Amino acid sequence: MSGNRHLEDEKSRLEAYMNAVNVFRDTLSDPCLEANAHRMAERLDSRIEASKRKHLKIRNVTIAFSAACAVLLFGVVRLRRGQEAVSGFIAYENTTGSVQQFSLPDGSSVILADGTSLSFIYKDGIRLAALDGSCYFDIAKDSLNPFVVSTKGVDIKVLGTSFSVNAPAHSPRLDVTLERGSVRLLDKHGAPLLRMLPNQRAVLDTESGDMSVEQVFATPLIQQQYSLVVLDNASVDEILSAVESVYGIKVKASGFDPSKRYRISFSRTEPLGNVLNVLELLTGGHYFSDNVTE
Repeated sequence: MSGNRHLEDEKSRLEAYMNAVNVFRDTLSDPCLEANAHRMAERLDSRIEASKRKHLKIRNVTIAFSAACAVLLFGVVRLRRGQEAVSGFIAYENTTGSVQQFSLPDGSSVILADGTSLSFIYKDGIRLAALDGSCYFDIAKDSLNPFVVSTKGVDIKVLGTSFSVNAPAHSPRLDVTLERGSVRLLDKHGAPLLRMLPNQRAVLDTESGDMSVEQVFATPLIQQQYSLVVLDNASVDEILSAVESVYGIKVKASGFDPSKRYRISFSRTEPLGNVLNVLELLTGGHYFSDNVTE
């Protein structure tokens, strides 16, 4: 009956993702998403009953994203080419016991704390992420398509910046720390609440409306919270030096441009292979370590 237990767990995750769909209703409307989710739930119910009757071992259909982050995909995600629209809905849930890093379809980097769910949709010129929990965002700059983080009581609108948000759905407290760029906090009617500048931390009680803003050293706070390594305007050699220091290994490299400089961030808990894959996508080079197993 282990297959049946897998299906029950899968259905529980699906129901959690369906709840996340509701977060989008006030901002974007796409009834196909919820219909798809309900159809998947009905199919799961049928498979669970069949498993009970026939004792069949059924393959868990949850899609693995990265080494440990569970991902379920609703609809079809199409990456943008030039001015073509991107549509689809994708949800992430981190239940690994540690922070996990991955990239969104628009190229933005996110790091989820344990117990955090993040849903992402790209539609009608808006990149929208619904958050329940704690997350670090390093947003890919796109002046034509703003990025909005939707939480229980506040929306956070950005273009290209990096910041952390702590916004569990069960709590009225919202905590935003801005590392780079600028963000605007908006209420659910789109009215502006605050424009933040780098090294500011805003704490808002969404029930009472009370807000406090303080000056902080954002980078060390964020690095401590997410075990994060942040390198800005760094050459490939400088990035590799940091990677080798964090993981205690040597990296062989080829095919990169030593004159170019990059911004990259990664968690110290991220598997080395994932970090090297991101570096390859970022720089076009090839990176290899004997410590990475295929």
